Amino acid sequence: MSATSPDEQLLAAGYATCARVTREHGTTYYWGARLLPERDRRHVFAVYTLARLADDIVDLAGPDPGPDTAAELDAFEARFLDALDTGTSEDPVLAAVATTVRDRRIPHECFTRFFGAMRQDLTRREYETWDDLLGYMDGSAAVIGEMMLPVLHPSADAVAPARALGLAFQLTNFLRDVGEDLDRGRVYVPQEDLRRFGADPHDRRVTPEWRAVMAFEIERNRRLYREADAGLALLPPASRRCVATARVLYARILERIEAADYDVFASRVRVPTPAKAGLAARMVASRDPVALVNRDRAAATTDLGWVSDDPVVLVDDTGAPTGTAPKSTVHHDDTPLHLAFSCYVVDDEGRLLVTTRAASKPSFPGVLTNTVCGHPLPGEHLDAAVRRRARDELGVEVGEVRLVLPRFRYRAAQGGIVENEVCPVFVARALGPATAPDPEEVDDTAWVPWAEFAADVLAGRRAVSPWCAEQVPLLAELGPDPLSWPAGPRAELPPAARLGATAGAR
Repeated sequence: MSATSPDEQLLAAGYATCARVTREHGTTYYWGARLLPERDRRHVFAVYTLARLADDIVDLAGPDPGPDTAAELDAFEARFLDALDTGTSEDPVLAAVATTVRDRRIPHECFTRFFGAMRQDLTRREYETWDDLLGYMDGSAAVIGEMMLPVLHPSADAVAPARALGLAFQLTNFLRDVGEDLDRGRVYVPQEDLRRFGADPHDRRVTPEWRAVMAFEIERNRRLYREADAGLALLPPASRRCVATARVLYARILERIEAADYDVFASRVRVPTPAKAGLAARMVASRDPVALVNRDRAAATTDLGWVSDDPVVLVDDTGAPTGTAPKSTVHHDDTPLHLAFSCYVVDDEGRLLVTTRAASKPSFPGVLTNTVCGHPLPGEHLDAAVRRRARDELGVEVGEVRLVLPRFRYRAAQGGIVENEVCPVFVARALGPATAPDPEEVDDTAWVPWAEFAADVLAGRRAVSPWCAEQVPLLAELGPDPLSWPAGPRAELPPAARLGATAGAR
């Protein structure tokens, strides 16, 4: 047997320490990485340990880290960068990390972003908006997903899912560790969300307001996991089992937060080690680990009460189609731009059919609005979509469907759900009464003279949906008789809505 060289002994000691640190402090990463071949497993341990050691410098300083903490972080980064430059270090851990970065060709700029985020923790105590928090999480979490990609060997570009998984993991940590972070003087729940629900983590009490904000953040967290799941199919079998295991275990922390009635103050929520080991064993035995993820995802997805889950057409800022997605996964606190329509159904006497949205609807429940709104199915002509929704939602048949506002677009939010739509507006003639309103869609209907309705909305005497409030002034400029409004040019419709446009293909 040949003797190992001092350099090999140093690396072996470094990787062994990384494995121990990961097992002690990052058990979810540890059990996931155990499913990788040894040649890849050690690289996961090395990346985790570097991040852990830097994070500990900041966290162990307490709520008031001073210049000594900043100097310690600077010195640690300098030793790491020197190890990268020279290819080794007297510190076994940094020698192992430098070897991993070199062997796996992890971009050095990832570490610049990471250490920048660590410095942010020295001075910043809270984040005003979700976008503000995402700016921090780019360097503290999303970038970790990017670092792991060269270790996991995806078959195609998997940067977006990897970033989403890094964000999902860290948001789960934030929600679990609210109490611990308060002890460090930090709050990672966006301030705008706390104000929206009237919650204050500093009270360290589980109140109805605290339950509401935590439920909102958990649903946001689960959406990130669902976005990350798209990358599983791009990974080779061993990497897929590794990532799927870590993903399911982390997501189960959210379930345990819910089971604890959102009490993240009294003690730290944990997934027991036997459960982690058991899942890893099931992943090894499973021919299709993605099926386990899908079952877990389905069980953990909040039922928001969508009447249907038809696909909607996603569009870019020009209105061109970019793909499709189920309605329930599209509508959330950061809804992507998508194609919709809005229609004003008027009878021969000039009365508008006004509806009150069902109180059970997840978006804008109980709001008074125009006759019908909805989303065309992929490839469906907008006129046909208007007729379908009027018939299915209200039991009303319409005659001519006339496009009047081809370029209307709006964004509005209520109760954590954002509507973000390219939404051409139509007027249609009613051929009869609303015979069978769907109670899951509509609580009430009324025929109101258009002139009266428009005057009330313009004067602020009648509260209506945000989109209706923006549409009525534009429609009033078209003339007093809705059935005489001039048709808008169909050439001005967004590309995704033009006759013959195929949703999901450019």
